[in-house]
Amino acid sequence: MESKSTEERQIEILDAAAELFSTKGYDKTSTSDIMKAVGIAKGTLYYHFSSKEEILDALIDRIASNMVSRATAIASDKTVSVPDRITRVILSLNVNTHGEGQIIETLHNPQNALFHQKSLDVVIERITPILAGIVKEGIEQGIFSTEYPESSIRMVMTYAMIAFEDVQNITSDIVAGFIYNLERVFGAKTGTFHDLMKNFM
Repeated sequence: MESKSTEERQIEILDAAAELFSTKGYDKTSTSDIMKAVGIAKGTLYYHFSSKEEILDALIDRIASNMVSRATAIASDKTVSVPDRITRVILSLNVNTHGEGQIIETLHNPQNALFHQKSLDVVIERITPILAGIVKEGIEQGIFSTEYPESSIRMVMTYAMIAFEDVQNITSDIVAGFIYNLERVFGAKTGTFHDLMKNFM
């Protein structure tokens, strides 16, 4: 009989899977490896997750949910200016400052290509509406002039997730180029995101 709650067991499985995906790679990790790491039988694992890919999806969802919680809290603080809120949301996506960095860094290795693509898709999909809401505020305040806030955010998110993926090799040129394009995509004045540079470097 299952002595632990469903939530507790799922957390155990996801924690073990994250460690194994990090050390062995997603493709080389089997469900048997995960069962052995947690100390459970096959039936218990499949009671909670129907496949290794479902475990991966749940792991991505857990990380993305943490990102969404941080981004939502930042976006709702109307005492902070629109450009600063956008800057803070973008910075909050850097999981290395929130205890998830080691997992993300290793799971973005070539041996974990499926995780890499799925995580990009999920984060962009879930963070875009939050940032789009801030951009719409900026349009109402005359800070931005884009007619396509949602599309603009998707472009920015895709750019940011790729440009800042390797946190060890972010240069001033990369950040400056990002800011330059960010201001033009939103139709903002030059210097609107000047604080972004010092926050990244």
